[in-house]
Amino acid sequence: MDVVLGWVKNYSMVVLLLTVLSQTAAKKEYRKYIQLFIEIVWVITLVNPLLAAFGKSGDLFEHISYDSFWQGLEGIKMDREKLDFLDEEYYLDYYEKAIGEDVKLLAQNSGYTVTQTVVRLDEQYGVEQMQITLADGDGEGVLALRDKIAEYYQIGADRIVMEAR
Repeated sequence: MDVVLGWVKNYSMVVLLLTVLSQTAAKKEYRKYIQLFIEIVWVITLVNPLLAAFGKSGDLFEHISYDSFWQGLEGIKMDREKLDFLDEEYYLDYYEKAIGEDVKLLAQNSGYTVTQTVVRLDEQYGVEQMQITLADGDGEGVLALRDKIAEYYQIGADRIVMEAR
C-alpha cells in the first residue's frame, strides 16, 4: 500500500509540475511541442512503476543509456573525421593560394604586374618560400618590393625569390 501511495504522490507532483510548465509556455507556437514533451514524461511516469514491478525498469533506462552512448560515439567518430580533414593539405593549399593572391595585390599597389606566384608553407602555416615572377621591373625596385613583402609577412628576404622578365 505504501508503494501505491508513494507512486500516487510522485505522479501527482509530476502532473502538477508539468501542468504549470504547459501553462507558462511563452508562445502559442511552442505549446504543441511542450505538450508532446509533457505527454512523454507522463507516459514514462506511468509505465516506470509497472516496469519496476516486472523487473524491467532498469533495463529500459539501460537501453536508453546504451543507445545514447553509441550515438555519442558516432558523433565523436564524425568529429574525428572532420579533424582528419582539417589536417589534410586542403587548408595548406588554400592558404598558399591566398597568400599568393595577397602578394599579387602588394606588387600591384607598388606598380608591378605579377605573372606568377608560388608560395610554400610549412606544417605550422609559416611561409617557407615565395617565388614571384614579375612582368617587368628594375633591380632596385624589385629589391624594394622584396623587402616590403618580407617585412609584411615578417620573414627573411632570403625566403623570397623574385624574377623580372
